[in-house]
Amino acid sequence: MKKLLLALAMLPLTAGVAAAGQQLTDKQMDKVTAGFNALAYADAQGVGGESSIVTTYTATLSKVAPYARATLDEASSTLYISIAAAQSSTITTTYTPAPAPAVAP
Repeated sequence: MKKLLLALAMLPLTAGVAAAGQQLTDKQMDKVTAGFNALAYADAQGVGGESSIVTTYTATLSKVAPYARATLDEASSTLYISIAAAQSSTITTTYTPAPAPAVAP
C-alpha cells in the first residue's frame, strides 16, 4: 500500500519531466522503435479452516522489443519479438495443534 501511495504521489512530477523534453523532428521519429518490459509479482497467505495455511505466489513477465528492420527506398518494416510467461504456485499446509500442557496442582 505504501508503494502505491508513493507512486501516486510521484505521478505529477514524472508527467512534468516528460513534458519538459524537446519534441522530436519527423526524421528522428522515423528512426524510433518502441518496446517494453513488464514484470509483476503477487504473494498472498491465508488461513483455511481450523488447521491449514494457504500460500500463493504468482509471477508474470512480458517483453516486446524490435527484432529486425528492413528498409527499401522510403518504406521500412520492423519485426517485433513478443514474449509472455506466467507462473503460479499454491501450497496448502495442514497441521495438528498440540494439546495444551497440563498444569500440576
